[in-house]
Amino acid sequence: MAGRLLRQRINESKGIFKELIQHPQNFEADESFETDWEHRGFADTRQEWKDEWRKFIKYQVLTTYIASAEAATSNVTTNLTQNALSKIDPKIEAESRRKVEKNMDAYFERLIKETEQDRIDAFIDCVATAFDPHSGYLAPQQKDDFDIGIKGSLEGIGAVLQEEDGYIKVARVVPGGPAWKQKELKAQDIILKVAQGDGEPVDIVGVRVQDAVKLIRGKKGTQAKLTVKKPEGKIVVIPIVRDVVVLEESYSKSAVLAGSNGRRYGYILLPGFYRDFSNSKARNASDDLRMELERLKSKQVDGVILDLRNNGGGALEDAVKIAGLFIPYGPVVQVRDRINRGYVYEDSDPSVAYDGEVVILVNAFSASASEIVAAALQDYGRAVVVGGDHTYGKGTVQSVSSLDLPWLGSGRPAASGSVKITNQKYYRITGGSTQFKGVEADVVLPDVNDYLDVGEQSLSYALPWSTTSSSNYVKWVNAPNHAALKMRSAKRVQNSLLFKAIDEQEKLLRARRKSTSVSLNFAKAVQTQMQLKKESEALDKLKINTPNVTVMPSDDNWLKHLEPERRDEYSEWSKGLPKDAYIDEAIRILEDWRELNAPVSQDRVRK
Repeated sequence: MAGRLLRQRINESKGIFKELIQHPQNFEADESFETDWEHRGFADTRQEWKDEWRKFIKYQVLTTYIASAEAATSNVTTNLTQNALSKIDPKIEAESRRKVEKNMDAYFERLIKETEQDRIDAFIDCVATAFDPHSGYLAPQQKDDFDIGIKGSLEGIGAVLQEEDGYIKVARVVPGGPAWKQKELKAQDIILKVAQGDGEPVDIVGVRVQDAVKLIRGKKGTQAKLTVKKPEGKIVVIPIVRDVVVLEESYSKSAVLAGSNGRRYGYILLPGFYRDFSNSKARNASDDLRMELERLKSKQVDGVILDLRNNGGGALEDAVKIAGLFIPYGPVVQVRDRINRGYVYEDSDPSVAYDGEVVILVNAFSASASEIVAAALQDYGRAVVVGGDHTYGKGTVQSVSSLDLPWLGSGRPAASGSVKITNQKYYRITGGSTQFKGVEADVVLPDVNDYLDVGEQSLSYALPWSTTSSSNYVKWVNAPNHAALKMRSAKRVQNSLLFKAIDEQEKLLRARRKSTSVSLNFAKAVQTQMQLKKESEALDKLKINTPNVTVMPSDDNWLKHLEPERRDEYSEWSKGLPKDAYIDEAIRILEDWRELNAPVSQDRVRK
C-alpha cells in the first residue's frame, strides 16, 4: 500500500512539474523561495503543493539561466556584467527550462526505478541509526562499496561510470586498471550490454548505474564482454578480463617542500586508513606511511607535515601502527565497551621511523582513526596539531556482521546485507574521549568550512563525551612550546591577506547559511550572484604560489617508473601544494619549533 501511494505521489509530482516547465517563467515578481525543506514544512492543500513546485521550478530555471548567460559571455570576460544580464533573453530562458526539464526527468526516473527492496533497506537503516549515528544497515551493494573504501581497491574492469540520458556512460578509465591496459574502452563510450564471458549479453540501457555496476564488477580472472557504442556511433564488443583495480587516490602520497631558507620539509597526504583484511599481502596505510617516511628521510627533510584533513578514518590497526611510527613504545588509544570492559592498544615496536618535528593538519572532516593518531601524538607532545578548532568527534567503534545465513546451505535466501553496530568507544591515553568533542587543535587557523554544522555534535542520537582513567605513558622530551608557537602563528595569520580573506568568507557564508530564503526576482538574483562572484574572484587572486616554497617528488625513481597518466596525476596534485595556505603555515610552524627548541638529549622523562 505504502509503495503504491509513493509511486502515485511521484507520478502526480511529475505531472505538475511537466505542466509548469512548459511555460516561460516570470522573474519580475518580487517573491522568494525557501531552500531549506525543514523550514518549508508540508503543503496543506493541493494548490499549496502546486505553488511550491512552481517556486522550485522558477528557482532552478533562474539559477540555470544565470549560469548559462555567464557561460555565453565567458569568451569575452570572466565577470558578470550588467550588459549580459540586464534583461531576460527568451532563447536562454527556453534553453534553461530544457536543461532543468532534462535533469528533473532523470530525477523522477531514478525515483520510479526504486524497488520495494530499496525502500525496505532504507527503512531498516532508519531503525538502526536511531540508536546512534554510526550504526546502520548496509545492503549488499553498500557493503561492497564500504569494503572498497576500506581496502582502497576493488575487483572489476577499472572504469568510472555515470548515468546520462538513460545510458551508462564511461566517465573515466582508471590508469593501470584492466580497461586501461586493454586500451579499447575510453571515456565517453556508452555501454549498451554486458555479458559474463561467453554468456548471453544483458541489455543495460535504462538501468540504474548501481545495477550496471553489479554486472560489470566481478572476481579477478573472470571476463566481462561489453557491447559499447563509440561517440562516432560505431558499436563494438570489448572483452576485458577483470583484475584488482587500485584506487590511487585512496592511497598516501608524499612530496618534498623546499623553502627559501635552504631547508626541506616532507609532506604526506593520507586520505584514509586503508587495509584489506582478506589479503595480508595487499597495501595498507601503515606500511605505506613507513615507506613515505623512509623516502623523506633519504631527502634529509627538517620536519614532516602529516595531512589528515578530510580523512574520515578506517582501520584501527593502522591508526595504532601509524602513531607508533613516531614514538618508541607505549599506549596509543583505549577502548571501552557497553559493559565498561577496557582494553589498551599499544605500540610495542621500540623503533621510531621518524624522530624529527611533526605537524598534523586536521579539519572538521578529520574523523575516527585520524582523531586517534592526532590525539595520541598530541598527548605525547610528539606533534603539533594544526587546523580548525576541533575535529569531527567520532570516537566510537563499529563492528560489521553479515545477515546472510550460510548454515541454510543452497536453500538460503538471497544476500541479506550486513549490519554495522557501535559496540565500543575510544578514549585518549589521558582518559578523555574523542567522542563528541573531537581533538582540539594546538594552533587554530581560520577555516572556510567553520560555518558548516559538521561533526558529531550536529548529529541526532550522538553518544556523549565521557572519561576513563588515564594510561601511563612517556612524554617526548623535545615537546613543542605551544604557547610560543600559537603566538607566532597568530601574528602571521593576522598579517596574511589570504587568511583574512578566508576568515571573511567564512563569516559571509555563515551569515548566508542562516538566510535560506532566496529571491526569485531576476534583478535581485543577478545582484547577489555578482557579489558572490566578486568575493570568489578576490579569494582566487590570493591563491598564488607561495614564493618561498618549491615542490619536488620524494622519490624520483618511483615517479619515473609510473604510468604516464599516473605521473601526470601526481604532477597535477603537487602543483596545488604551494597554493595551500595551511601547508605554508605548517612549514612556518615547523621552522618555529626548530628555532624555539634547542637540541636536547633524546632521553625521555616519565609523566
